[in-house]
Amino acid sequence: MILAQNHQPLLNGNSSLVVSTLFMIFLSACAVKKSSMHTIPKADKSETNNRNKNNSHLPAKVDTIVWKKSFPEDKVIVNSDPDQSTNPSDQVVINKKNKTKNKFVKEDTAYRVLALMPFKTLDNDSTASKINTGSLRFVQFYAGIKMALEELDNESGKKIILDVYDTQSGDDTKNILAKYETTPPHLIIGPQKSESVKFTAEWAKAHETSLISPWVSSSTITERNPYYIQAKAGLAAHYKLLNEHARKNYPVKNIYLISKSAEESKSRFFNDSTLYSESITEKVIPEDELGTSLELLLTPLLKEEGSTVFILPLTSSKDENYIYQFLRRVSIEKGTKDVVVYGTYKWLELKSDIIDYLNIQKIRLSISNYIDNDQSDVRNFKKKYFERYREYPTEEALEGYDVVKFSIRALRNYGPDFQWKNMNATTNYLETSYRLMPIFKSKKISDDPMEADYFENSFIKIVELRSNKYKIID
Repeated sequence: MILAQNHQPLLNGNSSLVVSTLFMIFLSACAVKKSSMHTIPKADKSETNNRNKNNSHLPAKVDTIVWKKSFPEDKVIVNSDPDQSTNPSDQVVINKKNKTKNKFVKEDTAYRVLALMPFKTLDNDSTASKINTGSLRFVQFYAGIKMALEELDNESGKKIILDVYDTQSGDDTKNILAKYETTPPHLIIGPQKSESVKFTAEWAKAHETSLISPWVSSSTITERNPYYIQAKAGLAAHYKLLNEHARKNYPVKNIYLISKSAEESKSRFFNDSTLYSESITEKVIPEDELGTSLELLLTPLLKEEGSTVFILPLTSSKDENYIYQFLRRVSIEKGTKDVVVYGTYKWLELKSDIIDYLNIQKIRLSISNYIDNDQSDVRNFKKKYFERYREYPTEEALEGYDVVKFSIRALRNYGPDFQWKNMNATTNYLETSYRLMPIFKSKKISDDPMEADYFENSFIKIVELRSNKYKIID
């Protein structure tokens, strides 16, 4: 069973697609002041086995939503099991008024995980036939979480209780965390918006609760906070890998760092004199010149022998046109010469014209998450996902699966402070791997991970895209 702070029910009814039904759980709401419970019962095992024997005749799957009575605002409901149907004997109600102020005690019999997810229910029309794209992304993420929890249910270890909340604003986040003031969870996943993540990171630090941020990776979120964990490496780590990979594989004299302006230069990330004896040449090409000049801007830079390498450390959506114009010029001006362009994973989120260039030119990207569709585990996941939800999973579904699978196993194997234990272990999942490393923003004065500014998953690979498939470049 999953406990979620929902709003007063507006809708009932089922969808032929379970992903839509999952969303309806959260769509059925409109005030923040009460808690409701819904039960998602497990399918009967014999029925499931019979259905799986003949996938071509699978019926549309439906989750049944059973609304329970709302509880007063000063009470917290503690579920007995996240995957079992609810009955009154399974509920323990704790009156927060009886708790000692400014003191918190975490549960001993189970690990409680709090998921703060922006389902954006208020942005959806309850009469519409489709969920908006912004919401669907997180519905898929949640569906992946459900898949992971079902598998983890069969593994040994302390029981896991997952509380899921729709957080659409910073105030939502603050109000939800206030409910856990005296009994903090062992782990928090989310939220999405940077300001909410900052608040949650400080709250987690004060309550000694680990926080995994799946969607925000930034060095400015917090300081001296070993409880904050970024599920993806930050830009500094991506720049470091791009720099090292280019220097390792090509002569420095053949490499150019491209900048839009002197003010936006990233040279400090690529030409640290304490680390490198040779500096990469930086070329500033203004955006208006790149897009409109009739002169050959790149041809004078191309080497007669060997590859010419361009590094474009551009990551914002506002750089989209610049990246496109640069790749277009490479295509026009390179002729028969070999040109390699280094970029970041953010390019995969830009317009399709850029994706087309990625598939036909020699462009290398630093990336933390990628899906190998030929991997047997990925194929099996997609098959199970379709059998259950009658939908094909998006990348977000695999991401939700990976985050929860990793974090729950880490909780069970190493406890709530898992990030500063087993530091050298790398764990592989469906679209990423996990290797948590402490990050020190200033000069490191200690190797003690408790002194870290935060932790992040250091896994990054350099890949090329061919026919929309990733090829890892060693």
